[in-house]
Amino acid sequence: MTYATREIVPAFMPLSPFPAGTGEERKPDRAFKRIVAHGFDAPLWTISTKTKKYKVSKPIKVKIYHEDNLFFAESETLVVIGAGKSITDAIDDLGKQIIHFYKYYKRLPWNRVTGDAVRLKGLYETLFVDQE
Repeated sequence: MTYATREIVPAFMPLSPFPAGTGEERKPDRAFKRIVAHGFDAPLWTISTKTKKYKVSKPIKVKIYHEDNLFFAESETLVVIGAGKSITDAIDDLGKQIIHFYKYYKRLPWNRVTGDAVRLKGLYETLFVDQE
């Protein structure tokens, strides 16, 4: 039976003068700011209000970006934008807008919607798992 032997490599010996470096220092804040400046997409699974937590039937795609010292959270599908001084504030504002339009379209009769409102009413009616 033959056993494989390891090659002795001087670079990995403890007394070796081989220079060992580390990876470039990560700067998460800088990387995060660069990502936010260009925008990124994130899923939104729940929307909370003071009295209720709404769970969506499928995730809402939200584009988050930073412009003019404000953060924006936008759902192109639902045609809604939230804004705030932080990402959390922007997402909270977006959630308020979504809940507002959810209640609006829920009350609106089908014979009163035309154009893109037909699509939006259909989306909002099936948006949440636990509807009011």
